[in-house]
Amino acid sequence: MKIGYIITGLGTGGAEKHLLKTLPLSKHDQFVISLTDQKSIGKKLEKKKVKVYYLNLSKFNFILPTVILFKILSKEKPNLINTYLIHANLIGRIAGKILRIPVINSVRNDYSYSRIYSFLDKLTSNFVKVYVPNSNSLIKYLKKINVPRNKIICLSNVIDTTEFNNLKNIRSNFNIKKSSKVFISVARFVEQKNHKIIIESFQEYNKHNKNSYLFLLGDGKLLKNYKKKYKSKNIIFTGKVENVKDFLYSSDTFILASSREGMSNALLEAMYMGLNCIVSNINQNTELIDKNCGYIFKNKSDLIKLLSKKNKFGKNAKKKIQSLYNLKDFNAKYEEVISKCVE
Repeated sequence: MKIGYIITGLGTGGAEKHLLKTLPLSKHDQFVISLTDQKSIGKKLEKKKVKVYYLNLSKFNFILPTVILFKILSKEKPNLINTYLIHANLIGRIAGKILRIPVINSVRNDYSYSRIYSFLDKLTSNFVKVYVPNSNSLIKYLKKINVPRNKIICLSNVIDTTEFNNLKNIRSNFNIKKSSKVFISVARFVEQKNHKIIIESFQEYNKHNKNSYLFLLGDGKLLKNYKKKYKSKNIIFTGKVENVKDFLYSSDTFILASSREGMSNALLEAMYMGLNCIVSNINQNTELIDKNCGYIFKNKSDLIKLLSKKNKFGKNAKKKIQSLYNLKDFNAKYEEVISKCVE
């Protein structure tokens, strides 16, 4: 069995990291096509002996990369195509339809917010053999675009527990004392991640708790604006970092304020590490964080109050991840998806 994976880019997002965890463990022949020239995860895949093609697609360079995509698929002759992220989903479906290759669509976002994306998603939904959302909450969106329930198999994100060995406490790098309370958020600086509510809630909390700090990990188009607007020695913008787990290990409370989400890999990791987790009240978050695993906020007032809460649920959160979101169980579940696709 040969599987061709098509993804919009191989930067540092959740979908890209998911491929980095899962592809090297596959027993199948495989290759990856990145529509763009983003390569940070791509280089790591190549080091793990996964063949990767980069097409350099952009809004000004669309036709040639599309032609090259068809040439690669015709040369490689995969038995299946598995697509990730909306642009790759749409292009991959059309390619699969024309070349008569069954398509698995890994769904990681609800595109109801975009009329264009949801329309195109619905228009080409019949080209997909099996839909694989990474959370049960995305099934509702798939029903909206007329995907039959028998074409949907939920396959959650997973974590590799072996990556959590030999972690370092890096508080001393920032002159943070052991007694300090440290909050952390790991997310790209884009509108849907709602960093504003995190920062302003922390500022309110910090007025009465001077010995507290906030790590904000990630890059994105809004990062410069936030760094200019919120200047404080207690708020630490790190930009993109490779040692995310060291920062989590050095923190007490994890905050995720997204208005839209698939399933946050950072939240999975924070839960596995037993951090106190506070998340926004959206289905994709509450599927992971229930009343026994952490705290849920609906608004800024809620969040400010919850920042003072002690960690009561860290052990429960870790057990949930160990039992339901472990990498060792992924391959067996993915084989079920493949079987469904080739029936």
